[in-house]
Amino acid sequence: MRSTRDASHGAKEPREILRDHGLRYSRPRAAIVAFFAEKDQHVSAEELHAVLNERGEHLSLSTVYLNLGALTDAGVVRSFQGKEGQKLYDSNVSPHYHLICSETGEVVDVPAPTVDGVPLGEFLKRTIEAATGWELEEPRVQLRGRAPRR
Repeated sequence: MRSTRDASHGAKEPREILRDHGLRYSRPRAAIVAFFAEKDQHVSAEELHAVLNERGEHLSLSTVYLNLGALTDAGVVRSFQGKEGQKLYDSNVSPHYHLICSETGEVVDVPAPTVDGVPLGEFLKRTIEAATGWELEEPRVQLRGRAPRR
């Protein structure tokens, strides 16, 4: 399999990316990792399933879902909710937010703003934990609006 490249993984083979995240190698996982490493993209499990099948990777939809779950849990990809509430998967795992158009569903990555030099998510986590005593797993911020007319 050819080498993969993206902002979070550099030029690495899928097998190496999986190993770095503590995951066992399998052909379906390697195909999914290679797809996401091509470029920064946001796709549903159904869209990914269709693309992989078009490329000759004949995987069942349940195999795609199961492997996306494992890859998300391991931090290889991240998930978020799209316009209609569907789960989308993102190849960019660096701190950022998604601006989602409420009319078209277009998704744009927005860099994570900082508060006092700390990324917003970490600032919220620290602030809420200090105020409540809770251990916050991950703050999720949803940004919705309308894309400019082009």
